[in-house]
Amino acid sequence: MLACPAVLRVLDRWAAGLLLGAGGVLAAVSGLFSSGSSSGRLTWIGLAALCLAAAAGAGALVGLPRPALSREAVAALGFLIAFVAWEGVSVLWSIEADRSWAYLNRGLVYVAFAVVGLWLGPWVREWAYVLAGALALPLGWALLGKAVPALGSSGRIARLSSPIGYWNALGLLFAMALPLALWLAARREHRHWLRAAGVVYVYAILVGLLLTYSRGGVLAAGLAIGIWLVLGSPRVESAAALLLGGGAGLGVGGWAFTRPGLTTDNAAHALRVHDGAWFGVVFVLGAAAVGALAYLGSLVEERRPLNDARRRLVGRVLLGVLVAVVAVGLVVLVAAAKPQAWYRDFTSQPTDAALQAGPQHLVNASSSSRWLWWKEAWRAWNGSPWRGTGAGSFELTHRMLRTNNIVVTEPHNVLLQFLTETGVIGFFFAFASIAAATVGVVRRLRRRAEPAAVALAALAAAYVLHGLVDFDWDFVAVTAPFLLSVGALLGGPAVRDEPRVAWSPLPAVVAVVVGISLLTPWFAARKTDSARAAIADGRPLRAYRDARDARSLNPLALDPMLVQAEALVQFGDFQAARDLYVQAVRLQPLNWQPWYYLGRFEEDQQDWTRALPPLERAVQLDPLNSIPSAELARAKSLAQ
Repeated sequence: MLACPAVLRVLDRWAAGLLLGAGGVLAAVSGLFSSGSSSGRLTWIGLAALCLAAAAGAGALVGLPRPALSREAVAALGFLIAFVAWEGVSVLWSIEADRSWAYLNRGLVYVAFAVVGLWLGPWVREWAYVLAGALALPLGWALLGKAVPALGSSGRIARLSSPIGYWNALGLLFAMALPLALWLAARREHRHWLRAAGVVYVYAILVGLLLTYSRGGVLAAGLAIGIWLVLGSPRVESAAALLLGGGAGLGVGGWAFTRPGLTTDNAAHALRVHDGAWFGVVFVLGAAAVGALAYLGSLVEERRPLNDARRRLVGRVLLGVLVAVVAVGLVVLVAAAKPQAWYRDFTSQPTDAALQAGPQHLVNASSSSRWLWWKEAWRAWNGSPWRGTGAGSFELTHRMLRTNNIVVTEPHNVLLQFLTETGVIGFFFAFASIAAATVGVVRRLRRRAEPAAVALAALAAAYVLHGLVDFDWDFVAVTAPFLLSVGALLGGPAVRDEPRVAWSPLPAVVAVVVGISLLTPWFAARKTDSARAAIADGRPLRAYRDARDARSLNPLALDPMLVQAEALVQFGDFQAARDLYVQAVRLQPLNWQPWYYLGRFEEDQQDWTRALPPLERAVQLDPLNSIPSAELARAKSLAQ
């Protein structure tokens, strides 16, 4: 009993450091180790976020400070929880129920991130420092992987994607870091070395962004820069940092575009190593030059500060240079992309594969099939407008409606993704959460336009804009810093409530329940992998037991049922295997896979009257898939 007040005093004293450090670790780990849209990595990152959110909630209930929450903050969090709950309800009618459960779990993790973000509200400025450092880690690793190919995970694909695994998400992450870098570089209260580091940060971001070839990332970066220059301060120093760091970054990026070892897919390893080494040398020399000039500039500014007249003059000059640079960029874009054909290129199916790869992708007006996916999502929504097809289920509707051989899991538009998968009801909850958060952030900036808050708001705006052309909700690497930052902007100053010790276990109970929901499909997937390995080793009994355990853990999943049926085939129990394949078809009747495996099973039994109908149905559900089409043709030839 005597130790409890002492423990509370210690936690009270170190609350800021613990929360900021833990939030920074979560953001850094998400960027470095999330492995794209992997649900497996999300499980462990999500468990850490859940533990931190539960600890923060329990601390508030025992008397530790909590952030004051405005009406907008409560509404934004409430609508987010409602949206995630609706994703869970969609399991009842989803055409791919196991994916819907996975998206429910993803949403629950994101709610935990939002809660942690709210608790960072009293320390917005400190959070901006922490997040700037956290986002620098994946940037550094990405550039190091380009200089040393053995460290990168992109393989022989030249387009920069490591460590996230998807170039557009990586480009967005760099765009989100840009306003933080400008804030570090421009603010005169920062030390000279920190301001110089901020300019080098800008330089590195521009180099990395160009090497992702991400047009959406460039647009998001442009929006972030615009918001910072309009609302942030000081503008003169911001423009100077952007011209110095950004100009050098454009120069190094342009040079990198001329090196085949850096921009050509499937280049020889020796060429990639050679050009990568030169890239490392050029990048480091450029960083040293930019850092030295920025440091000297900061010293000169301190010793001979600009008066108002000179500041206005310098501001006009820098503004003119920025306008000139943008104008030249637009002229180059117009000359290269032929705007008279932009609409046709954007809405048509891409046919020139060469324009989809390499630096020329930056000036390509094609939507890279996005327009087709958006139309597919709209058609699917028209079929079920109120409740949608189920969270995470777009891949199946896409396979039924696609007109090319590209397979995607989402329509590359977050709002359309929510609309087609969760219907009008889910879309309303998601849009209401975004709207409430926007109102809350705008009101905060009007009351207290702190430069750090402006930088975080620009970061959030970049994420929202980019979500109109990609599926960023699937990537915790970019969604985690977004939710943490928006939460910090919505969280108010620290307040204390009367202790409610009796309620303090409640956050832990909620975290345990959510943790079980996260871990159950993860363990089921591990059991399914073990069953597949046993099948390959010729151990059907082990495979059957592992697949049965996987089904008990995740009865919504298709794979355990298919693997268990395959084990029964190895046993020679063909009738039981047939029953399982039929159950798989009933579980997901709009998925081509169970129909295909049922048809193959009947084909192996040489029962052609039973084999042809399911294979024909598999082809109907995915007409452009060569696997069921080839199997159907083979079965027809054998049946004759």
